[in-house]
Order: sequence, then C-alpha cells, then structure tokens
Amino acid sequence: MQWLIASLVYVGIAILLVTGVGQGWMDTTALAYWLGFVALVLVAGYAALRSGWTEKFRDPSVSVWQLSMGVLAVTWGYLICGPMRTSALFPLMVIFAFGAFALRWRQIAFLTALALACLVAAIVIRSRYPQWLPAQGEITPLRLDINNLLMLAVVLPALAVIAARLSGLRQKLRDQRQALGRALSEVERLATTDELTGIANRRSMQVLADRSAALSSRQLTPFSVVILDIDHFKAINDELGHATGDAALHAFAQRASAVLRNTDTLGRWGGEEFLLVLPGGPAGVGAVLERIRAAVRSRCLDARTLTFSAGVAHHRPGESAEALLARADLALYEAKRAGRDRDVTAD
Repeated sequence: MQWLIASLVYVGIAILLVTGVGQGWMDTTALAYWLGFVALVLVAGYAALRSGWTEKFRDPSVSVWQLSMGVLAVTWGYLICGPMRTSALFPLMVIFAFGAFALRWRQIAFLTALALACLVAAIVIRSRYPQWLPAQGEITPLRLDINNLLMLAVVLPALAVIAARLSGLRQKLRDQRQALGRALSEVERLATTDELTGIANRRSMQVLADRSAALSSRQLTPFSVVILDIDHFKAINDELGHATGDAALHAFAQRASAVLRNTDTLGRWGGEEFLLVLPGGPAGVGAVLERIRAAVRSRCLDARTLTFSAGVAHHRPGESAEALLARADLALYEAKRAGRDRDVTAD
C-alpha cells in the first residue's frame, strides 16, 4: 500500500512538471533524467517487495529506503524546477506523514537530517555551480533558497517531533496488542489445560467429546472413549502424601500421552480419572490401552506400581456424548468391581 500511494504521488508530481515544460520553467532533458530516476526507484522497490527478498529485514516494507529515495527525488526536483522550486519541497510533508506511521523516532531524526543536508547541498550547487543546471528561465535570487532552508529548518524538526510522537503511540498500541494477545493465549491455555498434569482439562475434553459425537452421527465416522482411573489412588495420597499423589498424576499423564497415536487425545477428567478420545474403529483401542499400561507400570512409588482400570465405550450413530460417557463410566465401574488393573468394554 505504501508503494502504491508513493507511486500515485510521483505520477501527480510528474504531471505538474510536464506542464512546466510548456510554461518554460522546466527543461525537457532534466525532467527526463528525473523521471528515469523515479521509475528506477519504483521498479526496484516493487521488485524487492514482490520477490519477498525484503522479508528477512526488520522492516519488510523497507520504509527508510523508500522515504530516503523520496527525499533525493525532492532534492533533485528542487534543482531543476528553477523559479518554481519552492513548490518542489511540498512533497516532503507527504514523506514525513509516511514516516509517522512507518518509522521509529531515530529513523525519523535521520530522515530530517537527510532532508536538511540535501537542501543545503542543493543550495550550494545552485549558487556555486550553476553551470551544472539546465537553463531555467527567470533567475531567482539566492535569498529565496535561504528562506526555503530556514523555513524547512523550522518546519521539518516540528514535523519530526510530531511524527516521532505518533510513532511512539503506534509502538505503544502495538505493544499493548501483543500483550493482550499473550494474555488471551494464556487465558485460553488456562481454560483448556489442566494445570497439574499439563494435558487437556475436563472442559476441553467435554467439548471434544461433544464435537466427536456430532461428527460421528453426521458422517458415520467411528470413535471411542475410554475413562481411565488410577487404581488405589486414595491409598497413595493417604500413605505417601498429596505431593506424591500429584507427582503420580503428572507422571501418568505424561507417560500415557507419550505412547498415544497422533489422532488420540488424553485429558484429565477429574481427580484420578482421565478421559481418552480415540478416533477410528474399535480394533485399535486395546493396543493403545496396552501401550499405556506398559508405560505407566514402569513408574514406581515406594515399591508401588501404577496401574489403572478402564471403561471403554464405542460410539453408536445418533448417540449423544453424555450417553456415551455414561456407558464408559458404567464399564469402568465393572472393571473396578472385577478386580482393577483391567479394561471392560460397555455393551
């Protein structure tokens, strides 16, 4: 967008300079060189932006380069516009307006210094080396150049201060947006993640179960749920302490998650219970549970081996997530009643 607006500004200025040829204050050859420079800058900028070459820079739009080229174009225009050269300085206002939205304050200060230095150089060239310039009709006195310099020496620093303040406000807003984004991400994480185990919490798993049930009923894509319960967890808490119990929950979650398929999701359902959602048919459920059982058995707590009971339920078309989970819960109860450390599949 910045390149496009700059192109339109250049086109408008070029049209005005072309009219100067007919009025006698613009030399055709000098204008042709100026137009060639502007065209080269625009083509180079467009090619750099479109190719993605500038993406590696901190400022992918290369604003400092584009605006610096604008300052050089203004200076060149000042040299070739003869008695109308004061009007050639007006585009500097547009350049600093761009700077307010694209540059940091140090870059704005650099742009101000560059503009003033270029104008001083242009005045020196006009006064000391007039033979370098094309014939420009009526000769205007040096005091016009001095007045222009003094005016810009007042106006440009003021514009730079205003632009720097706008840049600071823009940066502050950007920082606030980033902080808000991080805060929202953290809120979302806390809303969907169990703090102790680092896996999905009950709310997140309920949403997943509801979504999976709706999708399965609509597209007949099978899936299963498993409620897992760590065996004798109350005894672990009572005999070894709650810190050890928390460590057991965390270890169970991490070890079980490590052996799941990419499509499976494990979350903490509450207390020592975990919910496992497994897309696909019933055939792979048993293998997943055996991998989990082997992984958590290697975690010993004061000579205790972690085991779990599991209730499995395969989704039926049209069945709600609530009904599916209720069947899995009944199957878990049967697994516990049958002696624990086993899994039972609901009818």
